[in-house]
Amino acid sequence: MKNLLNFAKCAILITVLFISTANLPGYAAVVPQVSLVVDKTKGAPYTHGLAKLIDALNSKHITFEQVLSVNNAKGKCIIITGLASGNGAAAQFLKNYTVARVSEALTIHKIIKKDKAVWVVGGFDDKGVMYGLLDVANRIGWSTGKVNPMQYVKEITEKPDMKERGLSMYTMNRAYWESHFYNDAYWTRYLDMMAKNRFNMLEIMFGYENGGFLAPCYPYFFNVDGFPDVKMADITPEQQQRNLATMNHIIDMAHDRGISVRLGIWDHIYKGGVQAGGNPNFAYKEGQPQPWQVGGLDAGNLKEYTKAAFDKFVKVIPKLDAILFKDNNEGGLKDSELLEFGLNFLRTVKESAPNLQVDIHAKGLTDTLIHAAINMGIKFRVAPKFWMEQMGLPYNPTHINREDQKNRRHGYADMLTYPQQYKMLWKLWNGGTNRVFLWGDPEYARRFIESTHFYNSDAYEVYEPLATKMEAQAHDAKPFDLLKPQYQYYDYEFERYWNFFQMFGLIGYNPKTPTDTWDKEFEHRFGSKTAPIVESALHEASWVLPRIIASCYPYSFFPTTSAWPEKQRLGDLPLYAKAEGSDIQQFASFDEEAQVLLGTLETAKTLPSTSAAWLAHLSADINKKVEEAEKTIGTKNNKEFNSTMVDLKMLSNLALYHSRRVGAAVSYCLFLRTQDAAALDAAIAHEQNAINAWQQIVYAAGDVYADNILIGSKNLSGHWSDELIALNKGLIKLQDQRKNFIATGPVKQAPNYKVATDADNNKYFTVNHRPVLSAPVGKPITITVKATATAGLKWVRLRYRAVNQTKDYQTLQMLPTEQKDVYQATIPADQINPKWNVMYLIELFDNHNKGLVYPDLNKETPYLVINLLR
Repeated sequence: MKNLLNFAKCAILITVLFISTANLPGYAAVVPQVSLVVDKTKGAPYTHGLAKLIDALNSKHITFEQVLSVNNAKGKCIIITGLASGNGAAAQFLKNYTVARVSEALTIHKIIKKDKAVWVVGGFDDKGVMYGLLDVANRIGWSTGKVNPMQYVKEITEKPDMKERGLSMYTMNRAYWESHFYNDAYWTRYLDMMAKNRFNMLEIMFGYENGGFLAPCYPYFFNVDGFPDVKMADITPEQQQRNLATMNHIIDMAHDRGISVRLGIWDHIYKGGVQAGGNPNFAYKEGQPQPWQVGGLDAGNLKEYTKAAFDKFVKVIPKLDAILFKDNNEGGLKDSELLEFGLNFLRTVKESAPNLQVDIHAKGLTDTLIHAAINMGIKFRVAPKFWMEQMGLPYNPTHINREDQKNRRHGYADMLTYPQQYKMLWKLWNGGTNRVFLWGDPEYARRFIESTHFYNSDAYEVYEPLATKMEAQAHDAKPFDLLKPQYQYYDYEFERYWNFFQMFGLIGYNPKTPTDTWDKEFEHRFGSKTAPIVESALHEASWVLPRIIASCYPYSFFPTTSAWPEKQRLGDLPLYAKAEGSDIQQFASFDEEAQVLLGTLETAKTLPSTSAAWLAHLSADINKKVEEAEKTIGTKNNKEFNSTMVDLKMLSNLALYHSRRVGAAVSYCLFLRTQDAAALDAAIAHEQNAINAWQQIVYAAGDVYADNILIGSKNLSGHWSDELIALNKGLIKLQDQRKNFIATGPVKQAPNYKVATDADNNKYFTVNHRPVLSAPVGKPITITVKATATAGLKWVRLRYRAVNQTKDYQTLQMLPTEQKDVYQATIPADQINPKWNVMYLIELFDNHNKGLVYPDLNKETPYLVINLLR
């Protein structure tokens, strides 16, 4: 608020200056370059946007005045701001201009009045006006001179594509959390960034696998009458008062920028185990809480305490917009206690905060609790994991791993039922994947946003980079710096990821956001010649990790707090070779490719050898662009450019590592199936090749990153050089296995593994299909496709199931029709459950053993959904 008041004072002083000098004897009237016409009454977001516009004008030394009427405007250019309805100046100019009647809708409209350019920045509400003003302020910042400050401003009319666009942060470590929590300058910068990028929800997750800190969160803010023994071990009343005041202040600051706040009540009682986050020093000790832990809670008083504490929580934090609630055994309760606790919690919400938004974590959520929430009239959504606890491809997986297929731990499971009684909050747990590397690709973001419309949803959330920083570390440990001091170019580490925030925020608001929004930012940072090269390289590099997660990621690396694909080798080769990837309907496993090579399996799935080619080609493309950028930048390089090149090189070599390790994994699977020592020799050779690529990762990292990146438990923290040591030890184990190998059964000669010649098989097939997007309930559904293959089609198959991840796909052969190259299959009516919609894909296989799945996952969501007309 202090900054906003300063801006407002500055504007008033400048306006007074213009008025005063105009009336002084001997002075000609000062003609400002810009006149700002503002509504008399302004909400906080509008005021924030206006302050940022004034800041932009000041930074460019553009003279301006602020007036309430166009008739009083003297500027060479006029900017009219305000609501699109009512009696304000903006509304008068927009009478014949349509602005969508939804929150956050805006327009920026230009007219010529008496030879003056008049820009109208209007919004349906204060948030819409703010977004318009922030856009104009940003574009004024691009201007090259005072003569035409509006040279880059565009006429636009927009409304939000997704109603809620969320950003989540964890409270993993007390020292690190409080270094930000009490820092007003940090929140000003962070929330300004969110508003600029049109995020409108901030989630703060309390208690997630952090050794009991904020588990539960209530004693951090207050004590509860009647429960004198329930308290945080080392906190004072003064600290509690400070914490509560700070939390309410942050919420006020967020609201001033049009941002809602959701607090995650993740843990209800601390019992250690998974809650410890992988640190044995955080074990639970009965009656002996560690300094940051809550004592005095047990099964006997938990329910009553939680009821009283939550009732006080919503009273002392009255402007809270939403909570995230978890009701599974990771919250510290036994399975037998969960239902009663969950019902008690929902009743408390209904009594204490009946209008509060409650987002319920999907893991462990039962139908009984869902129906209870519906019957109580709770305002709730279900919050599932979009793709494991990692960042896979930008669609809900076609088929999740079997280990989680029958539960609600991963994905939407069986919850997308009709008639629809609730919505989903789609949560991309990218915090398990891209923790430290730069990320930013508009195509990924667009496809992800499109996918989050699934089940009529209007909300999504992503995790901030560095989400797990200091996880599993001592709570009084000094937070480390990600980059060594000589390479830092920012005040706060989150500012390093400016393009990440642009992609997921702006594109969530408008998937057609003009690309100059980020093009100009790249140009500002890297120069006009180098910027397009760096931008293109980052776009490509941003697909490396998602492809690894989808195609060759071991299931055991599912959790955020035990896996880190940016840095981990993903186990020794025998473990790596067991991986199925995380979309087992789209990607064949290493063992499946071994079976293909042995002639015992035909599959249309993307083979690991094809993914290897895809990753190798991508690595080569990134390398070319890095080389070109370094040549173009010349002597004008800077810390950000150098750091960016380091990340791009490391991502390129990470892609190369996995492209080479695919050969090791497939060869190892061939060895297991044939007992042919030659296959083990091949696996060892490919593994050595992969290790050479990892050596290049270490070389590219140089001394830029911290020597010990404290991002999680022992197996997560460290440096890429640590993994190189482990890889070499694993190689020695393989070599010892080869020395000591004695066949345990009949030996069969193994075929040789080869990297595919193409990154996909599209050029070998042509597919024409009119999607079936709706169908009446109770009727069979016929699917027709026209398809050819250069080598001739061997078979065409329809794979279908309910939109229910607990079900496997069923298969129908698509048979030739009387029309040339046209194939058809019909899903019987008795195999369609009206409780769920139907999804399908088409698999093709040619006479040269090449396969294809349609739709193409490289371009779009690789399945189609049929909405049943009920």
